[in-house]
Amino acid sequence: MKEEKQRRQDRIVEILSLLHEGGSFEEAKALFNEEFDGVDVTEITAAEKALIQSGLDPTEIQRLCNIHAAVFKGSINEIHRSNYDHEQPGHPVHTLKLENQVLQSLLTDEIDDLLKKLEKGDWSQRERLLAALTDLGQLDRHYARKETLIFSYMEKYGITAPPKVMWGVDDDVRDMIKDLRAYVANPKAAFNPLSEKWEALKQEIEEMIFKEEEIMVPMTLDVFSLGDWAQIAADSFDIGFAYIPEPLPWKPSVQALEQEKEREPARQAAIQQARETTAEIAAGLAAGESLADATGDQSAQKKAGAPASEYDWEKQDSPGQVVFPTGVLGLPELLGIFEVLPVDLTFVDAEDIVRFYSEGHKRVFPRTKSVIGRAVVNCHPPKSMHMVQAILDGFRAGTRDQAEFWIDLGPKKVYIRYFALRDDSGYLGCLEVTQDITEIQKLEGQSRLLDQEQPPVATSKAAATKEPSEKMPAE
Repeated sequence: MKEEKQRRQDRIVEILSLLHEGGSFEEAKALFNEEFDGVDVTEITAAEKALIQSGLDPTEIQRLCNIHAAVFKGSINEIHRSNYDHEQPGHPVHTLKLENQVLQSLLTDEIDDLLKKLEKGDWSQRERLLAALTDLGQLDRHYARKETLIFSYMEKYGITAPPKVMWGVDDDVRDMIKDLRAYVANPKAAFNPLSEKWEALKQEIEEMIFKEEEIMVPMTLDVFSLGDWAQIAADSFDIGFAYIPEPLPWKPSVQALEQEKEREPARQAAIQQARETTAEIAAGLAAGESLADATGDQSAQKKAGAPASEYDWEKQDSPGQVVFPTGVLGLPELLGIFEVLPVDLTFVDAEDIVRFYSEGHKRVFPRTKSVIGRAVVNCHPPKSMHMVQAILDGFRAGTRDQAEFWIDLGPKKVYIRYFALRDDSGYLGCLEVTQDITEIQKLEGQSRLLDQEQPPVATSKAAATKEPSEKMPAE
């Protein structure tokens, strides 16, 4: 059995290697059809993982991943499941497919139709096309939910290669949408270059729809628990949805939960298969168990938390109080402070694992609970992973203490800073501080506390002539 499984994987790797070495698609497709009646998505994943481990640049797999999908198209085995909760409205898979349906309609029924009119010389449709491409930009939220939530759980179960490849393609699509929109807005735009840009973009989007629904979804349905899907569904509202109204909240049915108990051996077998495709799976699951313990501790502390009843704060020993060198705070107070801070905080521990983020009302970048326990480099697009790792390595080595960047995010100017945290024992981790500084950049002159509007009060003539103080009154 194992020998046959290994033989199949080796042969799939050989076929994919043929493509990467310059072989033709037709030859690869013919070899596959000759030797295989069907293939599981996990076999494709294992083959791509083996190519990366053999030294192939992941960006090369990204470049040819559409061809990989085309080789196997129509031959991916169906997986029979014990329940079909994923077909219920609100389930993340149902939401993903519904968005893809609307997206496909936007591509073919709206934008393709507008391109036909432009081809006939009707450039009065330019504004409608720009509006349609703006709508297409909502795809960013669809991809962000996948990258932030689904990829996080895929990594937890050891499925690491597909997220890396798909995220790279997602970023390419984002860039292609921006490029096409800028070209259409140019008064000198010509139809032929516009058409070529559109066809390339449309192909990438449609191939990603295929990869999501025919590769990623079957793989995740086989491995994720109903609890995983429930958390993904809940966290999805923090990121938002594309093309559709907010779906109804989803929770697994009682019947599905009962059926899941019967299916658990099969799920564990699928997890084991994922474990065999990547050496990092054991560490990932261990991190997940540590996360559960930490979450339980925090929950207990929150229930026990209470305001301080005395001011002798240095002697506080209540589990609901946190004693600092400069004072004491209850957990509710700490949470309140984090919520109103004008910056977003994310803490990454000494092992480069995300352990905490602040939960303000208007975060610059979305964060959900699924990020806790995730390697921080995997929270960034593949093209910037090496830069993040270089900063963290510098912090750990003690060769640098901070790093800062500022970027344009739509109309916002965003300031991002990383700080190394250390104590007498050494490196503790990294604190990421993100802030929207758009309004700060507009500040001019000065605005003092006493300049703020105040209700009128009776004052003596002497008091009225005193120099105003900028210090906060003692009382």
